Amino acid sequence: MKFDVYNFFKIKSRVFLVLMIIFIGVHLFFDLKSEAIVLTSLSLIQVAIVLFPPKRRKWILHVQVLLLSTIVTVLCFMEGGIISPVVFFFIPPMSMGFLFFNIKTGTIYSFMILCLAIGLTVSSIYNLSPFTPLDMESSQGYLFFTLVFIGVSLDVAWTLLEYERARNKADQEIQAYNDEILQQEEELRQQQEELISTREHELVLERTKTTALEEEQRRVKAENDLFVIQEALKYTSEIQQITLPGNETLKDFFNEHTLIYKPKESISGDFYYVNDYNKTTLVVVGDCKGHAISATLLTMVISGYFDSLQELPFYPSLLIYNLHDYLINKFNHKIDDKEQFKHEVNLSIAYFQGSNMIYTSANGRGILVQDDHVNELPYTNTPIGDRFNLIKNFKDVEYALSPDDVIVMFTDGLTKISGSEKTEDLLKMTQNFYGKYEKDWTENIEEYISEKIADDQEDDITVLAFNLN
Repeated sequence: MKFDVYNFFKIKSRVFLVLMIIFIGVHLFFDLKSEAIVLTSLSLIQVAIVLFPPKRRKWILHVQVLLLSTIVTVLCFMEGGIISPVVFFFIPPMSMGFLFFNIKTGTIYSFMILCLAIGLTVSSIYNLSPFTPLDMESSQGYLFFTLVFIGVSLDVAWTLLEYERARNKADQEIQAYNDEILQQEEELRQQQEELISTREHELVLERTKTTALEEEQRRVKAENDLFVIQEALKYTSEIQQITLPGNETLKDFFNEHTLIYKPKESISGDFYYVNDYNKTTLVVVGDCKGHAISATLLTMVISGYFDSLQELPFYPSLLIYNLHDYLINKFNHKIDDKEQFKHEVNLSIAYFQGSNMIYTSANGRGILVQDDHVNELPYTNTPIGDRFNLIKNFKDVEYALSPDDVIVMFTDGLTKISGSEKTEDLLKMTQNFYGKYEKDWTENIEEYISEKIADDQEDDITVLAFNLN
C-alpha cells in the first residue's frame, strides 16, 4: 500500500512523448529543421520506453531522466546555448530525480543538470555552437519562448496534481487498512467479554443445579463456547498470515533464504517484515509480548505502520524511536485503564543498501556469519512499546557484506531453554552456514530445534536466515 512510482512513470512517459511530438511540430513551424531532426531521432528512444517498458526495473527510470536531460542539452546547444528557452525543460528531469528516487539520487541529478547548464552558459559566451542561435528579440523568438513556457508549465502542473492524487489514494488505502484492523480487534475483544460473561453464568448454574439434564446442557454449552473461541483464534491466525510476507515474496528480496515460523499456539506474537523503500531494503523480525490475541493484533498494527511509510528514516534507530512513539500515542488515548497497556515489543531491524548493512536492536537477536566467523549482533535489553520504560540510546552498527555472508535474525523463543536464554550452541551451529545452501540452513535449524527444544517449546519461534547476493 505504497505510492506506485512505476504506474506514475508509465503515465508520465506518455506525457513526455506527446510533448516531444508537439515540439517537433513547433520546430518545423519555426523552420528549425536540424533541431526537429535531432529531436525526432532522440524521440525514438522515448517511443521504445512507452511501447516496451520493462516491468518494475529501476534502470528504466534513470534512462528516462538521462534521455530528457540529453534532449534539452542538445537542443539548447543547437539554439545558442543557455539563451534558448528550451533550457526551461531541465525542470521536469530535475523534479523526476526526486519523485522517482530518494533525496540523494535527486540531488545527484540536480548537480548533473547544473553542470550541463554551466556548459551551455560557456557555449553561449564563447559562441562554441556551430549553429545559428535563435533571435530572441524577434516576434518569432517571443512566440517560441511562449510555447516553451506553456509546455513546461503544463508538465509541472500535471506532475504535481497527479502525484498528489496518487499519494492521497495510497494514504486513504492505508487508513482504511488500519481502521479495519482496529475494528477487528474491537470485535474480538467484545467476543472475549461475552465469552467471559457466559462462563460466569455457567458457574452460577453449576452451584445451583445438579441434575443430569442440567449437566448435559452445560457440557453442550461449553462445547459451543469452545468452538466459538477456536473459530475466533482460527480467524485471527488467518488474518495474521495475510499480513506476513510469503516465501514467493521473500524470493524477490533474497537470493537464498530460510524461514522457520513456529507459533507456540495457533496464533503468534512473533512477526517478520520485508519491504523496499527506493534503494533501501528493510528487514524486521519482532516479538510482541502480552496476551495471545492482543499480541497477535499488535503485530498487524506494526506491519501496517511499516506499510504506511513513504520513506525510511536515515537510520534504523530513528525508525525504532518513531515506532515507539506511534504505539504509545496510538493506544494510550484509546484505553481507559492505562495499566492495561503493558505490551513490550522486541525488534531486530536492518537496512540493506547494496553490500552495506546497518543494524540496530531493541532487545532483538541477530547473527552475522562471515567467512566462517560468527558474530552475535549487538543488542540492548530495552524493548519498545511499554510507556513505563525509559528509552535508551539504540546504537546503529554498520557492516560491509560479502556475497556469501549469511544474516540470521530470530526471536528469543529459539534460544529460550528451561527458562533461560542460551545462544552458545546456536552460534556454533550457524558457523556452518557460510558457503552452504538454504536447504542446509533449514536442516541445521530444524535439527537444533528438535534437539534443544523438542516438545517443551516455551515461546513462539521465528528464524529468518538469508543471503542478499
